[in-house]
Amino acid sequence: MVNLEMTTTGDGSHTLFNSQTGEHYHSIHGAIQESRHVFINAGLKGIAPHSEMIHILEIGLGTGLNCLLTFAEHQMLAKPVTYTACEPFPISKSLVDALNYCRSEGLRGFEPVFSAMHENPDGKILLGNDFLLIRLLSGIEETEPAEGSFDLVYFDAFSPEAQPELWKPEIFSKIRRCMKPGGVLVTYCAKGLVRRTLQQAGFSTERLPGPPGKREMLRATAI
Repeated sequence: MVNLEMTTTGDGSHTLFNSQTGEHYHSIHGAIQESRHVFINAGLKGIAPHSEMIHILEIGLGTGLNCLLTFAEHQMLAKPVTYTACEPFPISKSLVDALNYCRSEGLRGFEPVFSAMHENPDGKILLGNDFLLIRLLSGIEETEPAEGSFDLVYFDAFSPEAQPELWKPEIFSKIRRCMKPGGVLVTYCAKGLVRRTLQQAGFSTERLPGPPGKREMLRATAI
């Protein structure tokens, strides 16, 4: 059984340490600031102006922080969101209840939403009138999303060292097929091998400044 230990990161928000992978779910320099920087600012805010309805795929729901931040941002965007998340290892209710995200600026008052997104690990959850979360109790390896479905992909797996099977060319090729032309993939990892693998799978890539504690991140566009 995987042991998950809660820790407090540099911005005061919680993350989890996974004893099996030997890695934290988020940056120890700040969980919320990393997720907001990589996935919201470099991802969602870029594609939202060009999409009437936003379809997102997340690889690794984890604590649900990226989904929570997306829900908060979508309140201001006023656009329907369908959020599909692959997570074969859901966290326990006790951990969900202990995470302090909803006590942070911009997320206060979202406790019912955060709790609801963890109620069903394999099914549809309506988090608001126009925000549908679809949770899949499987990894992207076992999932076959419909081609041309997604505007945006949050690639938030553990590192290539911890989960090499998720950073293979065939995985990125599968993801490319399920994205719309011009769709965007964002990830915290800026390794050269990852960038080249994305390019081989049909993406153009760009290195962007990373969140605190990390020099760079990657944004890839489906071509």
